[in-house]
This record gives sequence, structure tokens and C-alpha cells, in this order.
Amino acid sequence: DAIARFLGLPSWCLVIVPDLKTPDNYMSKLKALQEQEGEQYKAGLDKVFFFSVEKQREWQDKGGPFGSFVQSTPWHHFCRKNIGYLFAILHGANFIFDFDDDNLIKLGHDGLPVKILPEGRDVRSMKLSNVNVAMLGANVFNHHPFMGASINDSWARGFPLDSIQDKYTQGQVAFQADLPFASNTKEIGVIQYLADGDPDVDAIHRISKPLPMTFDSGETARSVLVPAHAYSPYNAQATIHTKKAFWGMLLPSTVPGRVSDIWRSYFAQCIFADAGLYLVFSPPKIVQERNEHNYLGDLNAEQDLYYKAGKLVEYLRKWDSESDNIPERMEDLWIDLYEHGYIEIEDVYKVQMWLRALSQVGYKYPPLKRRFRNVAVMGQFNYADKETTINDVIYWTQKTREYFQTVVAVGPFSNSQMQAFQNKSIIAKSNDYDHNAQKGYFSPLGNLRDMLLAFKNSTMIDGVLYAHDDAILNITELSQGQYPFPTNKIMHTLPTTRVRDGIVSEGRFAYRAFPDGHFESIDKNASFESLDIMFRDDITWYHAFKPYSTGGQILLAQDPSSLKYRESDGSILFPGKGQSDFMFVPKKYADQFAEAAELHLKHSIFIECAFPK
Repeated sequence: DAIARFLGLPSWCLVIVPDLKTPDNYMSKLKALQEQEGEQYKAGLDKVFFFSVEKQREWQDKGGPFGSFVQSTPWHHFCRKNIGYLFAILHGANFIFDFDDDNLIKLGHDGLPVKILPEGRDVRSMKLSNVNVAMLGANVFNHHPFMGASINDSWARGFPLDSIQDKYTQGQVAFQADLPFASNTKEIGVIQYLADGDPDVDAIHRISKPLPMTFDSGETARSVLVPAHAYSPYNAQATIHTKKAFWGMLLPSTVPGRVSDIWRSYFAQCIFADAGLYLVFSPPKIVQERNEHNYLGDLNAEQDLYYKAGKLVEYLRKWDSESDNIPERMEDLWIDLYEHGYIEIEDVYKVQMWLRALSQVGYKYPPLKRRFRNVAVMGQFNYADKETTINDVIYWTQKTREYFQTVVAVGPFSNSQMQAFQNKSIIAKSNDYDHNAQKGYFSPLGNLRDMLLAFKNSTMIDGVLYAHDDAILNITELSQGQYPFPTNKIMHTLPTTRVRDGIVSEGRFAYRAFPDGHFESIDKNASFESLDIMFRDDITWYHAFKPYSTGGQILLAQDPSSLKYRESDGSILFPGKGQSDFMFVPKKYADQFAEAAELHLKHSIFIECAFPK
């Protein structure tokens, strides 16, 4: 029935990969079933390729890694599907719908199978409309509650058991958006359709909770976009893979079938985030009428899921490789997974043959768009008294983690807010250096100093990038298109100066402050009795005559601790006015920056005036 329904879909071809136990007269039975289903299905058999056992054995004799891969794929195992994937890729598929014979596509009001792809001439014109963008801080995402599961406290097969009671893994809706299948930055890699009836849950769920169960469907149901930093298991029962994600379809063969597709999903997601690929869960267009299973047999086969899934996600979250392309990165990952006991050595050989077989049939791997792991991002939140503060911090963290591995939110957070961040797996720090002054004038400097000192001895972090919560960063421009993030220079948004390897370039508004109380232009061609006089021709700067911009520079210049910063004429260089929304400081300058920051905080100098040499 599942096959008959599928053949009612236009523009799809069906590849059937039988195993040794598949009846020889399978196609005859299928034809008879087609005739029973009605006129609309009878023309569908010409879209079926029955990849017979004999044909599969012929493929084993093909030369190169292609034949070696087919020959190495074991019989009597779920991973025989891998040969079907390779067949589809070889024949130019743009999408692969990976499903089982007990998953039936639902029928529409017209009695025909519902479409499983949106309208569009090609992948560039296709989009999912009104997708719920999930927001959460946790590293695992339980999509069942989000999708309206009719059974309370439900979870998908493969979701870490040690997190099923954690409500913070369920997330919330940040907003709704149309999601294109292809764009210049992010693309859909996988769409997992949920199933009504007897859906894909583990044996513990089946034994302990009632069935059937359903999910939200109809006009009001929404797909959900999984955050790039979070992991969520998807299966091989009703899943669409787009062309740029074909490389991630390989099913490992040295684990039970009940584990194989879940391991595949986690392995692929580890690289999805660095390849700009999304995982989406969509409302049920499927009804699962599950083939007969022994629950206790499933329970035994799923042991790896119960005992290893949580540790696997934590391992993948921290995993990295120096490889800068998907084939090498995938091979590195599977080698490391073998060394940590998640697969056996045969799967390492298999992934090597798979990658070479894909290249042999002409598959083009998408480029990597890697997250930076050598830089920590510090988000400065000046205010923490809004009702939306917690959600604002969660969403800012989530978006920033699309580009950076280590993200810290800092602000004048309350104890209850800090507890909420901890519960939601958000790294946050509460600090307020502003005291009675207006928010954000001194805290950024103190917080940046603290972050640099905190990461000074890190073996992974080479610098701290500070940005305000409302700053929009051009990551390509900042990184100069390089990977890893370049850490040879200090960067900031001041329009008048630039510091490179300790050298300050001259700028229009830079000036000198002297211990005797007067000021001079950077070129020493003009002298002023006060900053008020120096800035009087440029009163458009909001902060020009505020005490926090004009009161501390002379005190700093007079402070004995500033001797090491004085020029040969006894002055201290200041950059004048600027913005304090962004700054990057390499870790190698941590001690020097901390010392200078302490001096500026001591004399309450506004951060926008606080960047001397």
C-alpha cells in the first residue's frame, strides 16, 4: 500500500532495493496491488526500478570504489538502502525520499496522495512557508511537544533518554518565516515528516505509553526549523534529503538497524552546521501502519540509543577537524567515532568507499561554511529589566552560535535570570561596572577585560570578540573570508584609529591629553584648554560634553600608573569620539588590555573614549 500511494505522486521515481529474503515475484504482487488501488495508480509501475538481487550482484563487479562499496554492503541489514541511495544519485536525483514500506502517504480531499514537496519549477523556486523557527539554548531538541504530539511527554526514537524530562529541550517559537530550499547562505538539507498512527518512537515509549498517537496537521500546522547548534534525531522512514545533503545519507552497518539511521542523523548534523544546511521537521503527511515488531526485541536492539545517544551528542558538539572540505571532514569524523566506540572499523572502510564512490559517479560536494572555534564572542547586554530579556539573550546566543562555537552573554542580570540561563544551557555572566551611571558606558570595558583574562590560558580560544546585543556583524568582512578567524590584530569600530600589532594610526579626531590639563590635536598643530573647546565645532556627537567623556582623561594622564603609556612629550593618546558596539582583542594582549582597562575604569572614562595605545 505504501508503494502504491507513492506511485501516485507525479515527478517521482521509485527504487526498490530487495534483500535475499524478498520474494522473487515481488513485482507481480505489486502489479496486482496496483490494479486493486484504482485507475489513478495503474500507470505508476513504469516509474519503478526493482533493483533485483541479481542486478545488485552485477554492480559488485563494477570497477573502482563504486563496486567495492556495493560488495562490502552486508545482506540482511537495514543498510542495503545505501545501494538505493547510490543508484538515485547516479541517475541525477535532486531529492531522495527515504521511506519504509509501512509508511503510507496520506490522501487528500481528492483521494490522491498529498504532495510531499512544495510547488516550484526547481529547487531555487521552492520554499516552505510559515515555518516556526525554534528557539532554545539546549544542545538537544525534542520536537514532539513542539509538533503537537497527542501523547504527553513524548519523544522520538534516538532522543537521549537522560533529557526526556528536561522541558528546556522543547524550545519555543521565536518567529515564523518562509524558508527557501536554496539560498546563498543557508539551505534545507533534510525534511523529516512526522507520522500519525504508530510513529517512530523507541521500545521504552511503546511499552510505557498508549498508541495510536497523532501530531498537529491541517492548515494551521507548521514545520519547525531546528537551530543550528542543536541536535535532534531523524529517521529513514519518511525523510526527504536534498542534493547538497546526499553525502550524509550513508547508513552505518556495524550497529543494529534500530540504531543505524539515528546514528546517521547525528553524524550528519555534526557537519550540517558547517555546511550551511538546515534540518526541518514537518507535520505528518504520513500514516505509519507498522509492520509486526517484537517490542522486547526492539528494546534489545536499541541499547546503544539508550546508553550512548546523550554522550554522542555531547561528543559531536565539541568535535572539530582541520579538514576544510566535506569528504575529508566526514572521513575524519567517522574515524574518531570508531576510536570512541560508536561504530566499528568496517564502517570506517565503508565511509571511505562511499565518499570515493560518490566522486566516481560525479557528485559535487557543497562547500563548507565553518563556524569559528578559535574565537569567543561576548555579547554586551546593557539592560536586563525587560520582560523579554531572557528570550532576547537566548535568541541572540542561538543566532551567534550559527557562526561561533563559544558564545557568552554578559549583562546586569538578576539571580533569577542567571538561573534561567543555566536551566536553558546559556552561558552567561552577571556584571555591572556602570553602578549609578547610564548603562553601557563602563561595563563593556570591564566585561571585555574579564573575558580576555578568563580565556587567557585556553588552548582553543585565541581572542575575544565583543559586540553589543543590537550590533549586526558582517562576519565575512571581519574574518576577511579566512578560516580560522584571524587573530593578529585588534579591531574596533572607531572611524579615526586602527591598531595593528600595537601601532596606532593617526585619525581625524585623535588627540593628546597632558598631565597639566591641556589638550592638543594628534599632529600637535592645535592646543585646547579643555575638551569642551576642542569639541565645540562638533556638538552633534551626543556624548561630547558629558562628564563621562570629558572628566577622566586628565586624571588618567596625571595618574602615576599611566607613565608607561605616555608619549615622549608626556601626553596620552586618545582616539576621540567613536562607537563602542564592537571590538576584537587577541588573547595575546589580555594582560596589557586588562591593565589599561583597569586604569580607564578607575577614572570613569567612557568606553568610547577609552582606547589609547
